[in-house]
Amino acid sequence: MNCPKCGASFPNGAAYCPSCGAPKSEIDRLVHEAKKAAAKALDTGTAALDRAAKAIEPTVDRAAKKIEPVIKDAAKALRPVVHELSRTLDNVAAKAKPVADTVVRVTMEAVDRAAKATGPIVERAADAGRQVARKVWEKTTKR
Repeated sequence: MNCPKCGASFPNGAAYCPSCGAPKSEIDRLVHEAKKAAAKALDTGTAALDRAAKAIEPTVDRAAKKIEPVIKDAAKALRPVVHELSRTLDNVAAKAKPVADTVVRVTMEAVDRAAKATGPIVERAADAGRQVARKVWEKTTKR
């Protein structure tokens, strides 16, 4: 804690401030008064905010009542647009499905053909790799 009179550090258990000599009881009283003043300021601020909220509440209510029909009209106007958009998206999805199915089928057929065409080549390459590995093994084990 710091002395409220001079600002010097007040050691624990000291009866007087080492810098200005203010008694601990005086410091405790000042701290207590500061806490009371802060609480009073907080209460005053809260009361002022409550009064302000009560004062603007009718204005906010009137504004909400004036805006409500506009929002309802906008929602009513947008309802058919949203419905039409939803229907259009459903149609697009229905038309895209056969195309997607065809793309998947054609791709799978191409992969199958590629696997069949490359199978013998891959097998020959694997055989060649095995032969090279066998020759390397034979040369390294003969020494």
